[in-house]
Amino acid sequence: MTRKEILEKAIDTYGMHAQVDMCLEEMAELSKALLKMRRPGGNIADKLDNIREEIVDVQIMIDQMKMIYGEELIEKIDRLKIDRLKIDRLEDRLAELRDHDRAR
Repeated sequence: MTRKEILEKAIDTYGMHAQVDMCLEEMAELSKALLKMRRPGGNIADKLDNIREEIVDVQIMIDQMKMIYGEELIEKIDRLKIDRLKIDRLEDRLAELRDHDRAR
């Protein structure tokens, strides 16, 4: 599946309201990671990695928000390798749900 197809499947599977809630949750996680960076101490590299991962999570949700709220332009080029990894993970979760539903 393409990235766009996976995002559309996520919206169809979880529903628009759940994905909006997930977007809010991911944005809160990014906010938390950014605030942690301001605190003294801790491993800077780990803090940066966490921020980068949360940015990717937010971008995935932002792209779904664009799809839900009418912006049709979704970039075809993956922004980062981790984006593809997260999309693949989402695809796996959707497949697990599909397989679970079929087993019922």
